[in-house]
Amino acid sequence: MLKNIKIQFLLSLMLVLAYSCTEDEGNYNYNAINEIAATGIEEAYTVYTGDNFKITPDLNETLIDVNSTDRYSYEWVALNPSKLLLESRTLLATTKNLDGVIKLAPGSYKIYYFVKDKVTGVTWQQEPFKLNVVSAIYEGWMVIGNVNDKARLDMVSIVPGVAQPRIITDVLDASGSVLKLTGKALDVSCFGSAVYATSAYGIYVTTTENGTARLDPDSFAWTQAQNLAYETLGGSFPTNFGVDFMETPGLGGENFIYSKGDIYYYYRAYNIKYGLPQNILETATKTFYAAPFIASNNGSSAAPVFFNNETSSFVRFNYSKGNCSAMPPVTGSTSTLDWNNTNSDLIYMTTSGFNGYENFAVLKNRSTGKYYLLRFSRGLIQSYYKEILNAPEFDKATKFAVSPDSGYLFYAVGGKVYEYDNGTQSAKLMINKDAEEITYIAFNSLAKNADKKLIVGSYGTSGTLELYTVPPVNGDLVLTDKYEGLCKIVDVAYRRR
Repeated sequence: MLKNIKIQFLLSLMLVLAYSCTEDEGNYNYNAINEIAATGIEEAYTVYTGDNFKITPDLNETLIDVNSTDRYSYEWVALNPSKLLLESRTLLATTKNLDGVIKLAPGSYKIYYFVKDKVTGVTWQQEPFKLNVVSAIYEGWMVIGNVNDKARLDMVSIVPGVAQPRIITDVLDASGSVLKLTGKALDVSCFGSAVYATSAYGIYVTTTENGTARLDPDSFAWTQAQNLAYETLGGSFPTNFGVDFMETPGLGGENFIYSKGDIYYYYRAYNIKYGLPQNILETATKTFYAAPFIASNNGSSAAPVFFNNETSSFVRFNYSKGNCSAMPPVTGSTSTLDWNNTNSDLIYMTTSGFNGYENFAVLKNRSTGKYYLLRFSRGLIQSYYKEILNAPEFDKATKFAVSPDSGYLFYAVGGKVYEYDNGTQSAKLMINKDAEEITYIAFNSLAKNADKKLIVGSYGTSGTLELYTVPPVNGDLVLTDKYEGLCKIVDVAYRRR
């Protein structure tokens, strides 16, 4: 305790000495000089990271009637007593008023205000005040997208005890992170037990130029060593390695990543790191090009499913062998698909929470051009295979999602979102934003209190994130949350607590 008191005393003393004037003892005639006694500064403040913070002091000069800002130079200095001397001092501003975004990490700071009279050379130090910086990035929606074709990470921040979520645009800059996104946005993912480092939570951000970077889960700080490449076996990835997307089964430390036709696997519990591609058949010597979809099938409790683009066939992943094998044989018919020989392109595939984690796949037959919906269980038993009928504009669909409650298949076309009911084999228009573009739809099983809501990202003059409740029996969607002023949304994740 005594050591800490001494350190804080020395830090304060050094700041004072740095701005003190040297007195020369001698016989002189002394004249009154202009002096300053600033007011309008409280003893303590509390502010959220990324918030604009403003103090407008009155200098109260003794020889000048009004504040003469050009006569002085200013410094607002934050001192963090918990850090080492060289890291403790942060210059906040060099203006008369403190007016700007606070980018300090959460913590308690002493703030010093220095005013130097450039005419007399005298510097005054205001009595320091306490600044409590509270995290504004505790929990909430992470939204990555583009602004003027450049990547930006935004956040809809949910602060405990505060009813209204806060929208933080460019949250990396607002939080003081040194990570600067370049290129175009690709992916954002958040999940627990994500890395081998001391932190067991992962927030991963991917752009075309940065690759995949892991942020500190509390401060969003970043160093080069936090890139995904450093989580691989033997450094098998280049340092700027980037994913196209991540697929996380449940809450555990298990994850698949997809990049340019290859799939890699990670499992913290068994100390399995990303290494060689897993998209290789047990009978082959080279990898196949995997379609950009993974049916995680609820993780290691079952067999995840990939799709071999080269043979147009589904394959099941073997955890212990780190390769793939053929699916259980099925004789093709009007109600079943020979998934070892589909003669189809895979348009979409996911594992849904519906009906005990059923897997959904949309296929386009290469011979007929018709679209089909396939559903199969965790045990790889097909439960549904039929042509998709009465679905307007389905051939133009760019985004898909499956409701974990009803099993409805949602698809987006331009500014529209349709809901397809495979029981009635018909679709209903649910959202029509006219000239606006639907850029994202999904359900997020990791979203607290919103895991069954349809997430819709749209873009007009700016990006909008909306959450909808999905009623049964094809009822109209119910809008529950809307957040505007965001980037043009590419991907969304939820940062849990």
